[in-house]
Amino acid sequence: MAIFGTVETLGKQACSKKYGKVIEFLQTEDLAKHFAEVTPDKKKTVEIDGKNLFAIFQEYDTKFYTDAKLEGHRAYADVQYIYEGSEIIGYCDLADVQGEIDYNAEKDIFFCKSKNLSQVVLSAGQGAVLEPSDLHAPCMRVGGQPAHVKKIVFKVKL
Repeated sequence: MAIFGTVETLGKQACSKKYGKVIEFLQTEDLAKHFAEVTPDKKKTVEIDGKNLFAIFQEYDTKFYTDAKLEGHRAYADVQYIYEGSEIIGYCDLADVQGEIDYNAEKDIFFCKSKNLSQVVLSAGQGAVLEPSDLHAPCMRVGGQPAHVKKIVFKVKL
């Protein structure tokens, strides 16, 4: 089940053994320093525990609901944290998938469709813990206008 909220909420509700290093990184790291090296065309990856835990710093403009892709992962859980801006993230359970799943093991990703997509608004200082059963469609606009977002996606090896 997906968990949404502030860093404090995520730290209290998420399994501290699995996600503790993510919460510690968010609370102690100079995030602005990392984002100074990021542009919409250039992401930055920071290894925290090798391939077991790493952070992808990114920035982009949010997109229309119709352009969002519902995605899932098998080898990694996502912890998505909004540093600046706001976006809607759609989510649903893996059991709600319609049609075939074409999994790319090298990139640990698949895209799929579902009619049962719930939506949550995430703003600066908030995040989401998304296990493999939590499919998600991130980066959607809040309202009609695009917003500029700076986000960190932590990949946690399961």
